[in-house]
Amino acid sequence: MTTHNDNNRKWTDWSINLKVWKILAVLIILPVLTLWMLIVHQEDEIIALTRNDMVVDPAGNRTWYGTFFNTDDIPYRDLGVTVHFLDSNGQTVSKVEAETDELPAGSGIDLQSVLPPEAVNLRIYSVRWRNDRTATMLGPFREPWEFGYLMVDSGK
Repeated sequence: MTTHNDNNRKWTDWSINLKVWKILAVLIILPVLTLWMLIVHQEDEIIALTRNDMVVDPAGNRTWYGTFFNTDDIPYRDLGVTVHFLDSNGQTVSKVEAETDELPAGSGIDLQSVLPPEAVNLRIYSVRWRNDRTATMLGPFREPWEFGYLMVDSGK
């Protein structure tokens, strides 16, 4: 019968004795974290839709209010946004566009549109801007915006 004393092991033995699951965990976690950083810091979220409100007046007419906000720390020039309003079949029934020569950092561009009765969803059709580094055009997008349903609080 042999006895093994862990206290007599040299430090070089410790480094060789790495578990395979630790190596695999690092090889899996590192790419996942890298992809997550790339996804979270995408360029298409620099100009973000920060307001998406629909107001119904006493006559039942619906008006949509939206704001695209510059979340970056530099100004953007030649900004243009187009939003399409869709019916229940995904067909465009109305649209609103806004343009500005410059959108300073930390400010927004407001949009407003009277909605036709059949409008139930919205699609951010396109967003374009220019800065000192690039000229960017996102869109046209085929899919409706993920949170684009036009809703109103009937209790208000």
